[in-house]
Amino acid sequence: MTDNRREDAVTLDDCWNRIGVWSTEKASCPELQRFVHCRNCERYSAAGRKMLERPVPGTYRREWTRRFTDTRGTDRDASRSVLLFRLGDEWLAMDSLFVNEITPMRTIHSLPHKTSTVIKGLVNIRGELKICISIGAILQLDKARESYVTDHEILERMIFIEKEGQSFVFPVSEVHGIFHYTDGSLQTLPATVAKSRQTYTSGILCWNERHVGVLDHELLFYALSRSLQ
Repeated sequence: MTDNRREDAVTLDDCWNRIGVWSTEKASCPELQRFVHCRNCERYSAAGRKMLERPVPGTYRREWTRRFTDTRGTDRDASRSVLLFRLGDEWLAMDSLFVNEITPMRTIHSLPHKTSTVIKGLVNIRGELKICISIGAILQLDKARESYVTDHEILERMIFIEKEGQSFVFPVSEVHGIFHYTDGSLQTLPATVAKSRQTYTSGILCWNERHVGVLDHELLFYALSRSLQ
């Protein structure tokens, strides 16, 4: 049996469209008095099972065979993902694996006798107090000097990161979202980048004609744990 004949063999009596609740005219099916809605009828359920159990068309099988045997997509499929965010004038990226949550700005409760410029205080995240830190203090970034006018509303956010039981929250100027890239697209840092950023940045990504610094999460979490001591 050819593919077309196999597909034609699966015919349905779509009574729900002719005399049921989705009819263009007044529903006239007598079974509606018992079932109220077509989705509660055994005929509707049987039709769904019939569609799911129908033979796989040969064209569908050939298409997915071609996709799985196409090696040209290997680099594209082996992509990494990061969360893009802006801090002042700088666009940065954090491995999405360690991003737990993005929240609106919350009240930062200061700590008494705080001397560290990295630790800003405590923030309530879902009923738990989390340490709020300053990424800008670690990277020695200045406040924004540019005027940001875009086609969308810019909202400050807080990013909740977590790794092996360590969790921190830090405020950012703007969050763009998840960005996927391949290992080959990660560029080395230029020599003009400040030493503090060189220490905590593993490479540079090009996004929307901008250079985005990808943070080294291992060094970042290490520095944050040291700041607690």
